[in-house]
Amino acid sequence: MADLKKAMSIPGAFAAGEFSPTGELISYVGSVSLQAAKIAAQMCAANMLMFKMQASGWTAYTGKEGFEPARGFAVSGPENSALIVGNVGVFVRNKDADFDKAFEVLASL
Repeated sequence: MADLKKAMSIPGAFAAGEFSPTGELISYVGSVSLQAAKIAAQMCAANMLMFKMQASGWTAYTGKEGFEPARGFAVSGPENSALIVGNVGVFVRNKDADFDKAFEVLASL
């Protein structure tokens, strides 16, 4: 299991979770409901699959390297963002977030 306490040390973090490749919630911490965490797990798994497909398609189509292996992504709104690496994600408040630090921490889990 991922060290979600370490994920919560990311500046601006208010929730973190681990999910299976098929979208089941494995564990979570933070200030979101269980239902929200389950929905986030499904969203993260679905988007990770889409990202992998897009990265391999782009690489095959253009011949450009550097997009694979697909490791993580971010979904940002005006106030909050979801940052995902592998099967772990963290929700952050943008005004407090350090995206470089966040991806560094997530990559170490």
